[in-house]
Amino acid sequence: MTTEEKIIMAAISCIEKYGIDKTTIRRIGQEAGVNSAAISYYFRSKDTLIRRALEIALDNAFDMENFKDSVGLPINERLVSVMEGMTVGSIKFPNLTRALISGLLTSTDGDAPVVRKLHGFLGKLQDEIVEARPEKSRAEIKRILMQLSCATFLFPGIYQQFFRGFPEIDLTDDATRSEYIRELVNKLL
Repeated sequence: MTTEEKIIMAAISCIEKYGIDKTTIRRIGQEAGVNSAAISYYFRSKDTLIRRALEIALDNAFDMENFKDSVGLPINERLVSVMEGMTVGSIKFPNLTRALISGLLTSTDGDAPVVRKLHGFLGKLQDEIVEARPEKSRAEIKRILMQLSCATFLFPGIYQQFFRGFPEIDLTDDATRSEYIRELVNKLL
């Protein structure tokens, strides 16, 4: 791993550990095992480094390759697998998820990187569902995917504390999460 890659990975790690607001050059340097001069050399500013780290995390979060083991399953099972994987990621990395999703909350033009990645990701799922369920319109499938995304990885990724008021929907529990997502998929699709 190059020094630049180590710094980026350290920035991602710090965002998760401390949140984006409390991630500092000093903390990133300590995590990467480099001094702040090395960070300045590669990235010129903390903002540039954070932006690059979030781009990489975003690319990874919405990479369909993460779900290649569910290719070929019946479409409902494929969708459960993908939504469950996304939900586990948002729960496992809450600060990183909030940092990534903040683009959804702050973008006024709808062209934030997270918006483009999310639309691309859901577009690929939409194509798979259209092929498997030709009786459903593309618009209907898009609506279903947005509902599933909001109820699984987006909303819980931003507001995990909301779900704490509903102990019967503990998405950190594997069996409960799986049942919750399977029920949503089967009702909607």
